Amino acid sequence: MDAPRHPPGRGDAEATIGPLEEVRLGDTVGEGTRLDPLTERVLRCLPGERWLWAVGWALVPWANAGVNLLLDAKTKSAVWGQTGTVVVLNYAALSFAVAIAIWGSRRVARRLVDLHGAAAFRELDSAAAPLAGAAVTAAAFGITAFVEDGLAAALLRGGTWLVVGVALWTFLWAYISLQLGLHRLGGQRVADAARMDPGLGLRPFGDVAFSGLWILLAWVVPLVLTVSDVVGVVLGCTLLAVALATFFFSLARLHQQMVEVKAEELALARDLYAQAYAPVRETPTLQMLEQQRNLLSAADALEKRAKAIHDWPIDERTFARVITIATSVVPITIGRLLLDPFGL
Repeated sequence: MDAPRHPPGRGDAEATIGPLEEVRLGDTVGEGTRLDPLTERVLRCLPGERWLWAVGWALVPWANAGVNLLLDAKTKSAVWGQTGTVVVLNYAALSFAVAIAIWGSRRVARRLVDLHGAAAFRELDSAAAPLAGAAVTAAAFGITAFVEDGLAAALLRGGTWLVVGVALWTFLWAYISLQLGLHRLGGQRVADAARMDPGLGLRPFGDVAFSGLWILLAWVVPLVLTVSDVVGVVLGCTLLAVALATFFFSLARLHQQMVEVKAEELALARDLYAQAYAPVRETPTLQMLEQQRNLLSAADALEKRAKAIHDWPIDERTFARVITIATSVVPITIGRLLLDPFGL
């Protein structure tokens, strides 16, 4: 009796998930697409050591703090109305965020290059998106400072956030591009060769997605915890919520595809087992059972392999810990804001 074939996928015309073209960081892919984050382009254009410029970029918030010390009280940023410890923590968190964002953008791009995934994540190469985000952020801070404190404060805060914003928005755009690419991969069929892997060859992409989330949380959480106003808390918590939602959404199609493949493999294994067991049912003797023993064992092994296929391309227990950490930030921050007027 002929063995049954795999149930049809989502259409033979669809592409399969497999190795994409190999590129190096900054190489052209396809029609002008490159995996080259904006921060890397900026640092590459500057003379001297890259790491020195990256450190200098991360110290821009402290330069802002130095200038604020020279200004009168009315022109200083709102954070200077807090205690000295809060001011230091706030600037330290922002400086740390810039450093992590520069490093994180490069790391995400390199990981995708190593996975030959440049084509699926082509949006990461855009410079317009992070520049636009940085410009809007700088304009918002600059206009607010101009209305409240005048031109000097507007130029200082707007200029600082333009420089800082390029680094932060480059990573945010890399994170968004990562999620879009993962969603795009979810629309492709899993290659037959990948079905031999419990992770269906998708675990490395899940690891990159998880790394991106970790890096984002690494610099967003300290900023949220050290923010000194309600607006900052709302914006920070909103960013956390959006980050978690997009992370889950980007993996949803891959999850659905893994569940479908698992169901197909289980159906195949059980059908083969039924075929191998049919002669035993027709002739229930030990001799017939011995004849079918190898086929039954093989079909049983296929079923165990199918059951071992993962439902998600990430470690679910680790993801649960991340959600716990991220959600615990909200009540901690709200509690600090409520107790701050009492000096607690």
